[in-house]
Amino acid sequence: MTEYKDYDALVQNINLGDITSSEHNANILRKLRDGNPCWNKTLYILEDEIDGDIDEFIIRTGDDLGWLGYFIGRSEVIEALEVQYLSEEGEQVDAFMRGVACNQSITELSIKTDLNVQGFKNLGLFLRNNNSLTDLRFVNFLVGRECAHYIAMALEQCRNSSLRSFVLESSYDEDTFSEIATVLRFQSQLEKLHIDCNNIGRNGCVALGNTLRRWQSSNLKCLTLSNNNIDDLGLEALVEGMSNCSNLETVHLCDNRSITAAGIRSMAPLLQSETCSLKIIMLQRISFGDEGAIALAEGLRGNKSLSRLFFAPTSAGVTDVGWAAFSKLLCDTSSINNTYLSNHTLEWVGSLFYDDSDTPPDVRRYLLWNKDQRIDAAICKILKTHDHFDMKPFFQWKLKFLPVMVAWFQRARAAGLEHLLGSKKLSSMYDFVRSMPMLVLGGHQGQEKTLRRSRKRRVR
Repeated sequence: MTEYKDYDALVQNINLGDITSSEHNANILRKLRDGNPCWNKTLYILEDEIDGDIDEFIIRTGDDLGWLGYFIGRSEVIEALEVQYLSEEGEQVDAFMRGVACNQSITELSIKTDLNVQGFKNLGLFLRNNNSLTDLRFVNFLVGRECAHYIAMALEQCRNSSLRSFVLESSYDEDTFSEIATVLRFQSQLEKLHIDCNNIGRNGCVALGNTLRRWQSSNLKCLTLSNNNIDDLGLEALVEGMSNCSNLETVHLCDNRSITAAGIRSMAPLLQSETCSLKIIMLQRISFGDEGAIALAEGLRGNKSLSRLFFAPTSAGVTDVGWAAFSKLLCDTSSINNTYLSNHTLEWVGSLFYDDSDTPPDVRRYLLWNKDQRIDAAICKILKTHDHFDMKPFFQWKLKFLPVMVAWFQRARAAGLEHLLGSKKLSSMYDFVRSMPMLVLGGHQGQEKTLRRSRKRRVR
C-alpha cells in the first residue's frame, strides 16, 4: 500500500537541495514556494534540456516528483504547465499529480506523456477543483484505449465553465476517441476543439456529431479534425452537429482522404443555414474533383459568411469545369439580377499559401473585387460585366423606379466606380423615357400647370 507523505508537516524543514538533482531545479522549487513573480509563470517538465531557461525542470536522479507536485499545487503564480516527461515510477507520478491537483492558478495544462492510471485519476481531481483552466491539451504521445478511458473519466469530472480549448492528438483508434467525444457533451462552453491525428472513423464522427448536436448555446468557434479517417458518412454525421454550432467560424478537414464529392455535398445544409457563421473551411489533400467543386459552389449560394475556402486545386482534381462553377457563384452574368445575387463575400478560393497560379483569371478578378473594401462588389460586377442595362423588368413600377435607379448610380459614383458608368446612366434613363413618353410628358405638363397656378395666386 502506498504511504503518502505529509508534505505540509515537512515543508518547514525541507532542504531544496536534498530533493532536487541540481541547483537549477532547486531554484525552480524556490520560485514556486516563494511565489516569485519575476519569471514567465510557465513551467516545462522535461527529460532533456531544450534552451536551458529557468522555466525548464529537467528530471534526473535525485529529483523528488512528489515535492515538485506539492510546490506546483501550492503555487498561486504559475499559469502554464507542460508535462513532457515523468519518471516511470508509478508512485512518483502518483505523488506528483496529487500535488498538482491542488493548484488553482494554472490556466493552461499540456500533457505530453502517459500519466498512468493513478495519475489520470488525480488529473480528474485537478479538473474538478481548478476553476481557472482555459486550455487543456493531450499531445505527442500515443493515447491507447486504457489511457483514453481514464482521460474520459477525468474529463467527466470537469464541470467548471472556464475551459475554452481542448486538444487531443494521436489517439490509438476511433473507439478510444468515441468515449472522449461522448463526455465532451458537458463542455458546450468550448471555443476551440482540436482533434488531430486520431484515426477517427465513422463511429467517432457519430459520437462527436451527437455531442455537438446536444450542445445548447454552443460557443464553439474553431473545429479541427485534420489527419483522421473521416469518410462521407462520417462527415454527414458531423455536419448535423456542426449545424447546431451557430458561432462556428473555422473548420479544418485536411488530409481526410476518404472524403469524396458526396461528403462535400452533405455540407450544403450547414453552408445554407440562416445561422451559419463559417468564415474559413480548409480541405487540403482531399480529392473531391469537379463534382465536389460544383457541390461547394452550389452550397455557397446565398451564404454571406464564408470568406476563405482552402484546397489544393491540382490534388483536389478540380478542372475548368469545377472552376466554372466557382466563377458563376461569384458572378452570374446571365442577368443583372443574378449578378446582384451572386456571392460577394468569398475573398479566397484555392491554395492555403495564397498561390493563385492555378486559379482562372476571371475567378481571381471576382475574388479581388470581393476583397476590396473600397468598392461595392455587387455594383462593380454589374458595371463590369453588363454593357447595357435591360430596364424592361422594371417598367411595371413606371416612373416610381426612376429615383431608385438614379440613387443606384449615385452609389456607384460614391464608391469610386464613376469611371465604369460611361453612358450606362444616360441610356438607362432614355429607355425609361422612350418606353413611357406620355407619363413623362404628362408629368412635365402637370408641373407646368402647377407652376402657372402658383403664379396666378401670387398675382391675385
